[in-house]
Amino acid sequence: MADVQKQFVKFHDEIRHRDGDEKAKLQEKRDLLVDDLKKGLKKQAEEKGEDPLKFTSFNQGSYAMHTGTKPHDNDYDIDVGIVFDNIKDDFDGPVALKKKVRDALDSQFRTVNIRRPCVTVTYMKDKKPDYHVDMAIYAKIDNDDIYDIAMGKEHSSEENCVWDNSDPKGLIKEINERFDDEEERKQYRRVIRYLKRWRDRQFKNGGAPISIGLTCAAYHWFEPIKVAGSYNDLRAVRHLVNKMISEFTILWSRLEVKLPVTPKSDLFEKMTEKQMGDFKEKLTNLRESLDKAKDDESLKSACKTLNKEFGDDFPIPEDDNGGSDKSGTKKSHSKKPYVTTGTSA
Repeated sequence: MADVQKQFVKFHDEIRHRDGDEKAKLQEKRDLLVDDLKKGLKKQAEEKGEDPLKFTSFNQGSYAMHTGTKPHDNDYDIDVGIVFDNIKDDFDGPVALKKKVRDALDSQFRTVNIRRPCVTVTYMKDKKPDYHVDMAIYAKIDNDDIYDIAMGKEHSSEENCVWDNSDPKGLIKEINERFDDEEERKQYRRVIRYLKRWRDRQFKNGGAPISIGLTCAAYHWFEPIKVAGSYNDLRAVRHLVNKMISEFTILWSRLEVKLPVTPKSDLFEKMTEKQMGDFKEKLTNLRESLDKAKDDESLKSACKTLNKEFGDDFPIPEDDNGGSDKSGTKKSHSKKPYVTTGTSA
């Protein structure tokens, strides 16, 4: 069997969101937006003779969970939580607060849109999205660890404009502390990134499972796997994918992935029956490709199979006899006995 671990690691190095220029630019834009929001809210308050709204901010999403990937469409993003000191009863509704945020950030240099879970600020370059910041808007409640998140679009019906309990900081903590061992945690994060890029590759026409759903699936079902004492990402991905397929309900053929913190909702509940069926079919195809690559004697052939699932960033070596891949690194793929620290499936 070909050993594709080096190719997986190279793939991960290619797709992960590095601590470099793009991440620094996102951080800079986040800080500028937070500052602009403070100024805009202050201006709104002065015009009405009121005290300005006060808030704190924090990073959330994949940026905070260390599971971010470079976007396949070059539209970089960062998620930011905005926690107002007020309680929800201080506002006319969740969308009313989001409108205040939108109006405070309105500028000719960016577009600001109210989406159901957040306010999205998009910066354009050559008439195309260059990067964006998603601001989740929260109000405080008595429990300091849990907030009310403002849900709803500007013209949504009343029943779709609600305040939902949310524990974003608790979620970050749960995801980040899932594994104590550093190397197990690294493999866990690598596998999450692989699934995210697979999703981007395989769901080009919409209906894709949301990123946090894939992340929480890994939180619930990922197991670290080694072969001959070394971490084996192919088998780790295969085990997780197989577990996800096995968790589809028999009656409705749906996959339920619960948020591990308040409100502990099903992260895939909004997927339609057709989307869920497509999701299962693509997961099954991925499992078959992983099995084919695992059993393939040819390194190049195995990598071609994986490249079709994960996209062109997955490297294909020039040959099977110590040749170099696209980056010029020499290959070694001697056979090793199978020994696992996780459940083989």
